[in-house]
Amino acid sequence: MRKISRRAVLLLGGALTLTALTGCWPSGISSSEQTKNAVKTALKAAVKQNYNLVENKALSVNAQAILKAYLKEVEAGNTDVFEPQNVTNFCPTDVTVGDDGFGTAVFSMPENAVDPQAWKRAANALVANFLCYYQYNGNNVEFCVEIVKQEAADGQGEAADYMVIFAKKHDGEEGGEIWTPPAL
Repeated sequence: MRKISRRAVLLLGGALTLTALTGCWPSGISSSEQTKNAVKTALKAAVKQNYNLVENKALSVNAQAILKAYLKEVEAGNTDVFEPQNVTNFCPTDVTVGDDGFGTAVFSMPENAVDPQAWKRAANALVANFLCYYQYNGNNVEFCVEIVKQEAADGQGEAADYMVIFAKKHDGEEGGEIWTPPAL
């Protein structure tokens, strides 16, 4: 059996403490970023040539409001929070924030959330049942992937992390839901 020096144990313990405090893994990327990258990797694999995914990180400022509106729809019985490893079919939920509409799907966080395979079924369901409603100018889909922490409604329960995946509606553009003829 190989002995580990006290210095190595202290260094390893310090690295694990730093990881726990900062949320950063030794690669320098936070676990949240690794998880979002896993979702994007799974989506890109599922999309193949059907859509051109246009990630718009600026939309992430809407994520908390989108989740709040989505969870109201869950409470009303109109939709669910999906498990990414078990979902096969769903309809997107339209949520409005300000003047913008978003097609939204919300997922619970699986144990192995940083692994793209954990998101494979969710990505396939998104491609089959979701992205087609939000394409514009051909096959473009403007989307955002964000992890949002939601405190318990009563303030007593445990907070939960949700993966919020949403696509912006482009009404009035080619492929958008509403077509408005140009003024003459």
